[in-house]
Amino acid sequence: MRSSHSAAVLEVEMPMKISRDVIYDLLPGYFAGEASADTRALIQEYFDSDPEFRRMAERFQAMLDDTRKRGMPDSEAARERATFDRVRSQAKRRQETRAMAAGFGLAAVFAAFMALVKGPGPFGYAHPGFILAVMFGLIALVTFISSYFVEQGPSQRNGQAV
Repeated sequence: MRSSHSAAVLEVEMPMKISRDVIYDLLPGYFAGEASADTRALIQEYFDSDPEFRRMAERFQAMLDDTRKRGMPDSEAARERATFDRVRSQAKRRQETRAMAAGFGLAAVFAAFMALVKGPGPFGYAHPGFILAVMFGLIALVTFISSYFVEQGPSQRNGQAV
């Protein structure tokens, strides 16, 4: 017959084999400072019994800290520099887009000029030069309008400074 003891009374200290995989699964919470006191004690105990694993975990912690430092500027000057770099990149992309629009516009003017110099084509005013002029003009217009919607370059979206 089983006695009716509380859960606390039934708890028995039994040695349990904790594998590296279990400790490895607990490390993110441990490094983030979110682990309970019992979990921290368990990990420390495991570190004491396996110094090689402790060194590996410390290297992992150092890499994690380095990644966090690079990802988040910690000073006001670093945040200002990141903002400045982002704005400069946007302005440069806008300028490049408008230069491309000007190039297409010049190509449209040149194609129209060549069509006028050549005279009417085999289809009257449907000269290939006029057709090219209209196409280049439309491309120039769309490119110029799109320059107002340029925000960030691809390298900025990935979190890298240009």
